[in-house]
Amino acid sequence: MAQNNSFVDDFDASIATAFGALVKATKAAGRLGDDVAFHRTLDESVDARLEQASQRTLAMANHLWMTSRADASQAVSSADDIAARNGEGQWAGGPQFGAVMDAVDTLLERIDVGLDALAKNSAHQLRTSVGAQSAAVVTSVGRDVRVVHAQNMPRPQLQFRDAIDNSPSTPFVWRIRSKPHARVPLDYGLPSAAVAGSTLGQHLQTLGISRPATPASSGAGTPRRGRAPPELSANQLAEALAGAVAALPHPYEYEIKHYDAPARLFAEAQPLAPCDWDATPFTFVDTPELLAAMLAHLAGAAEIAIDLEHHNFRSFQGFTCLVQLSSRTQDFVIDALALRDSLHQLNAVTADPLITKVFHGAESDIVWLQRDFGVYVVGLFDTYHASHVLNMEHHSLAHLLKLFCAYDADKRYQLADWRIRP
Repeated sequence: MAQNNSFVDDFDASIATAFGALVKATKAAGRLGDDVAFHRTLDESVDARLEQASQRTLAMANHLWMTSRADASQAVSSADDIAARNGEGQWAGGPQFGAVMDAVDTLLERIDVGLDALAKNSAHQLRTSVGAQSAAVVTSVGRDVRVVHAQNMPRPQLQFRDAIDNSPSTPFVWRIRSKPHARVPLDYGLPSAAVAGSTLGQHLQTLGISRPATPASSGAGTPRRGRAPPELSANQLAEALAGAVAALPHPYEYEIKHYDAPARLFAEAQPLAPCDWDATPFTFVDTPELLAAMLAHLAGAAEIAIDLEHHNFRSFQGFTCLVQLSSRTQDFVIDALALRDSLHQLNAVTADPLITKVFHGAESDIVWLQRDFGVYVVGLFDTYHASHVLNMEHHSLAHLLKLFCAYDADKRYQLADWRIRP
């Protein structure tokens, strides 16, 4: 305990000491050269000391590795299991190289999260040389690029109510509890053949959550605009997912596969000129009240444009920082960090099949909306793919804006750190 208190009391000195030891060990290993095996055959005492050091290092590495793994039977028995020289004398990864790298990533992230939590704990008053977030700084990179950044940025992830899970094997679960504009209920398809007989399937059966085989027999056939969406209670869903052994189906799979585009999209019409940039009202949405007002406005739109700003620097999966939505008469920018837990309400608009959602290159945007907020899009029009279908010479958004709207898009700030507030 005294050692831990010393670390907390003088954080910077402790880090400097640990770093110095790491540098010393790295330099010593570098001086060994490539002919260690030869020298071990010449001197038994050297061989014994090196073997002792190898076993001690392997034991410490296994101890660290086991703290990040549930299966303690997978300890590394030899350094060759991690990396060894091949027949050409080149280093190559062994059978457990990937698992060890994953464990190192896990340990480093735990250290990072632990230090952040310790720094926030007033009982410890962790003293470091790190100050508060600086003001936004704009750095020029070349003629046409600006990097907007700040020093000592706080980690928004620490304030998220939903736990961040970077495991690639975690089954997909719903972030939503209700399903606006449903043609089939949220629980449609559960249990399916994939989960029948499993813990999840049994859970769902005991809760009465099971659906007929076809939408028609459930009484859902057409969009029910204006009607209350079917709901699962939070407790019911949590219990059902407690023993999940398979990923749940996409909640809007049926609606997307059976989407009928509004007839107006196939009717010949004159293009509508965009409103003047300076005359278009803009709202920064960072409160539940502003979010509700925005949704009320967008509910009456025939089409809306959507774009996202995502942050993934020093973040394993990244997270959405801003959501931009525009009708033909108003522009909105949503603070996705402040309203992360409320943005599932966007389904009232994005899942409405009568509203066309316009994106440009939506592949990543769709993934981020679903992963971060449980927001799903029914009725998507992607201008990037449309430009390919039309065999246009260029496919960038900047080119399309210039061609059709006579507008020069300012792309100088694409490298901004979108976490910065304000």
